[in-house]
Amino acid sequence: MLILKSLTVQSVSKPFLEQKNVINFHKDIYDQKLDLNNIYMEKLWKKMFGGKKKSLSGKKLYHKKNIVIINIDSEELKLRFNFINQKSQMKIFKYNSIVHASVESYLRMGKYIGRIISLSDFYFPMFEEKLEHYRLPKELKYLAVIESNLNPIITSKAGAQGIWQFMPETGKIYDLNINNIYDERNDPVKSTEAACRYLKFLYQKIGNWELVLAAYNAGPGTVDKILQNHRNRKDFWGLWEFFPKETQNYIPKFIAINYVMNYYKEHNFSSHYSSPYKYKYKETVLIPIKEKISLKFFAYSLNMSYQDLILLNPQYIVDMIPPGNKFFLRLPKNKVFFLKKNH
Repeated sequence: MLILKSLTVQSVSKPFLEQKNVINFHKDIYDQKLDLNNIYMEKLWKKMFGGKKKSLSGKKLYHKKNIVIINIDSEELKLRFNFINQKSQMKIFKYNSIVHASVESYLRMGKYIGRIISLSDFYFPMFEEKLEHYRLPKELKYLAVIESNLNPIITSKAGAQGIWQFMPETGKIYDLNINNIYDERNDPVKSTEAACRYLKFLYQKIGNWELVLAAYNAGPGTVDKILQNHRNRKDFWGLWEFFPKETQNYIPKFIAINYVMNYYKEHNFSSHYSSPYKYKYKETVLIPIKEKISLKFFAYSLNMSYQDLILLNPQYIVDMIPPGNKFFLRLPKNKVFFLKKNH
């Protein structure tokens, strides 16, 4: 009861698709061998988002009734790219054999695409809201797919983390704080805000969306060095051979995932995959935490599953939240009404 009374409601407005390792949720906080809650949390995230690599086999994929179409004619693909370009602010959806191969790589990954579609119901409205606020192209929402597979707690071998894969240094520049309680790179809302600010900075600096994407992947220093060494070439495809291999694949992957997410129905993909999220982003609000609470006990007090609470608050790397004015929890609105009704 004391815990519930302490809360005040405050509404607030790399070859193809390489699966990155899932981060140890309590790394550097607890000794894994001794902390059973740590083991449980890690298993919980793996269960929700999986950790296996996706197959790129060329076999036809079967769903209940329809056969997934894993190939597309080059002329048809060109026509569809032209249509995407007409609606796009970025105008980078160009056809070539590398892009075509990337599209067909995604088309062989039916279960993966179905999973992304299900997760997008939660994430894309939030991404679009932030992108619109910063006057950025809405297609940039697909960047998070190739960065993290829409997994908010994923980390790369290099240490980039979260749904937008920020390195610690870049995260700090864009006000993503890291301490022994939380890592804001894992916070989907705050990291999306940071990603928008970073992408806007890159575009103001470079002025070319293909090269902005290359800079997001390889770093602005790499792009600047390549441009300095080849002043007669100003576009990504003209400079393609000089980029690292991962970056050479990065822009084709971005173009390809844009295509697949726009035309998955034409390829007979099933979108009926279960999402771990029971709530939509716009059905949630933030509340400040004033007293010390256990997330597990708090979920129980709200008659809410621990898994659902953790999914909405992936930034927390420990279960126990100390008292203070800087801690917030995202909750479903109906649970906030439950708090009001009972207190």
